[in-house]
Amino acid sequence: MANFKQFPRHVNTALRHAWWGYRLSELGDYPDIQPNAHFEFPEKIRIGRHCRIARHTLIRANTAEDVGVSIGNNVYLQEYVTINANRGHVRIGNDSWLGPYTLVYGNGGVNIGSDVIIASHCAINTVSHHADRADIPMNQQGTFCDPVTIEDDVWIGIGVIILQGVRVGHGSIIGAGAVVTRDILPGSVSLGVPARVTGLRQQTIHQHSVESELTAQRALAAARCQ
Repeated sequence: MANFKQFPRHVNTALRHAWWGYRLSELGDYPDIQPNAHFEFPEKIRIGRHCRIARHTLIRANTAEDVGVSIGNNVYLQEYVTINANRGHVRIGNDSWLGPYTLVYGNGGVNIGSDVIIASHCAINTVSHHADRADIPMNQQGTFCDPVTIEDDVWIGIGVIILQGVRVGHGSIIGAGAVVTRDILPGSVSLGVPARVTGLRQQTIHQHSVESELTAQRALAAARCQ
């Protein structure tokens, strides 16, 4: 009896997957696309195998590029994730995870590696407005874009904001609430607003580079105090 009651749900799931398999540029085997997940410009969206796209996720591939959004295998997008290509692109590697309410703007190009953990309420932005003139509104002064790259095996905490032109190095950690305005060294731990390197995951990983970064930060702080 229980199996009979679940039959309509299984049918709806199969029909939903068949529909998006037809509409999307590519949909890998064994997808889990939840009800109310929404795709705009699906012909420019690729999704790999064993991916879960949760309820109320929005993926919008509004771009002139052949593929606006490309998602690898075993990727999990949780509820209310929003990905906008916005004339650029967003690429996500294998085995990565985006938490609820995360927002990704691909105007300048966003490349997220494999085994990346992005917690809830994060934002990745690749576009900003010019604001040099005071005689006309800022929304009439145009925009500029720079890419964001997040390398493999990165953990990004809750509420992190990553701004345009930033590369987050392999194996690094960014603490909750940080605002990332410049490159993050591989293997480092960064905290704060703006984000600063505060330590290493392993003393053997880029120790000299991180020590140089810390020294530069201390010198800048000392100069500000004078």
